[in-house]
Amino acid sequence: MGTMNRKNQTLRTKFITSFHLILFKSVVATIVIWLLMLFCINMLFSMNKLNPANYYERQLPAIENYIDDVGTTLLSNNQQDQLESVIPVEGIDYQVINSNGLIVYGTYRAKSLGNAEELKRNITAGVTKKDGGFVKYYPIKDDLGTVQGAVSLKYGLSLITSNPNNKWMIFLWCLLLIFVVAPFLCFYLFSYFAGKRLSEEFERPFNEVIESTKKIKEQDLDFTLPTISSSVELEQLTQAFEEMRSVLKDSLNRQLQLEQERKEMMAAISHDLRNPLTIIQGHAEGLLESGKRQQERLEPYLQTIIRNTNYASHLIADLNEMALVEKPTFTLNSKQTSINQFVQMKGEEYQRLCVKKCIDFQYRMINEGEIYTRMIDQERTSQVLDNIVTNSIRYTPANGKIEWIITMNPDQSISFDILDNGPGFSSEQQQRVFYKYYQEESKKSGENGLSGLGLYIAKEIVKKHRGEITVNNREIGGAHVKVRICEL
Repeated sequence: MGTMNRKNQTLRTKFITSFHLILFKSVVATIVIWLLMLFCINMLFSMNKLNPANYYERQLPAIENYIDDVGTTLLSNNQQDQLESVIPVEGIDYQVINSNGLIVYGTYRAKSLGNAEELKRNITAGVTKKDGGFVKYYPIKDDLGTVQGAVSLKYGLSLITSNPNNKWMIFLWCLLLIFVVAPFLCFYLFSYFAGKRLSEEFERPFNEVIESTKKIKEQDLDFTLPTISSSVELEQLTQAFEEMRSVLKDSLNRQLQLEQERKEMMAAISHDLRNPLTIIQGHAEGLLESGKRQQERLEPYLQTIIRNTNYASHLIADLNEMALVEKPTFTLNSKQTSINQFVQMKGEEYQRLCVKKCIDFQYRMINEGEIYTRMIDQERTSQVLDNIVTNSIRYTPANGKIEWIITMNPDQSISFDILDNGPGFSSEQQQRVFYKYYQEESKKSGENGLSGLGLYIAKEIVKKHRGEITVNNREIGGAHVKVRICEL
C-alpha cells in the first residue's frame, strides 16, 4: 500500500518528500560519521601519548631557569650540547645571540637581528609571532646583571607542532576536516543520488511522449502509450496524450473514410447519371433521325426520356437531402403532433398506393383507444416511413400483404413496425442496407429507379430523433423493419 501511495504522489509532493529525505539522511549520515570519527580519535589518543598544543610553551620556564643559572657561559660554542639537553629541539628551535646581534650557534641559522639595539627591543617585546610560530628572546646576563646576549626560542602552539614525532596527527587532521565538511558532503551526495533517481523516473515517460510526437508527425497512430503511475501529473500527461492520440487516430480514420466515401460517391454518381443520360441521348438522337416517318416510336421514346429524366432529378434530390442531413447544423423541426391523426393520414395514403399493385395494407395502433400527442418532426418522420413502406411495396408481390403496427412505449418513444411477405433481406443486405449507395448488383441504378440513398437518409433522420432503425426477416417469410423514435 505504501509503494502505491509513493507512486501516485504529485510532483510537488515528490520533490518536497525527496528534499526532506535528503535532509534526514544527511543528518543521520553526519551523526554516524561524527561518531565513527570520535571513536577513531579516542582510539588514537588511547594508543598514543599526545602532547597538548602548548606543551613546548610549558617547557620555557625550565629553559629560562637554566639560562639564568649558566649565564654568559652559554655564549661559548662548547655549551651547545649541554643547552640542547635542556631544550627539546624536536619541538623548539633556538639561537644563541651575542650582544651585537650575531648568531653564535643554534638549530636554525636564519639571521633575525641586525644589531644590539634590535636585540634589546626584542628582549623587551616578549613573545612575538613570526614565521608561522612564536618567538621569545631571553637575555643572557653576567654576574652584574648586564645583558651580554640572548637565547631566541621558537615554538608552535598546535597539536601538530606539539607532537612532531606522531605522524598520525596528519590523519587526525584529516578526520577533523571530514568532521567539518561531513554535513555538506552528505547533503551533496544524497542530493545527487535523489536527483539521479528522479531524473531516471521522469526520463522514460518524457521519452515516450517525445517518440510518440515523432510517430504522430509521421501519421503513425497505431501505438499505445504505457500507463505511468510514478506520479499523478505524469499519469495525467500520458493519459491526456493517449486520449489525444486516440482522437487523432479516429479523426484520421474518419478522414480516410470520408475520402473513400467521396471517391465512392463520385463513382456512384457518375455511374448512376451515365445510364439515364446515355438513354436520353440515344432516344433523342433516334427521334431526330426518324422524323415523321416513324411516328409510332415518338411516344415510347418520350416516355423513356421522361422516366430517365425523373430518375436523374430524383438522384440529385437525394444527394441534396443527404448533404443536408449530414451537416452538423442540421436540426429537426419538432412540434406537438397528434399521433392518432398522423397514423390515420399516412395509413390511408399507403393504402391508396397499395391498391395499384393489389396489395393488402393494414395498419393499427396498440391501445388505439387512447389519444396520444408527441413532440416530433412530422415531415421527417413521414419521410422515413415513406422510404420504408415504398420499399415494401416495391418488393411485395401482387396480392401480398403489408402490415404497419404503431406502439406508444412507456418511455414516451414511438415504435413503428413494418412487416411484409416479400422475399425479405439477404445476409448481405442486413449488413449493408443502410450504407450509402448500396444496391443489389442485379438492380443497379437506372433499372429500378433507386439511388441507394433512401434508407441511409432514413437512418440519419432516426438518429436525429435519438432513435434506431433495424431490419430483420420474419419467421413466416418476408421483411420486418423496426423504427423507434424518441420525443424531442
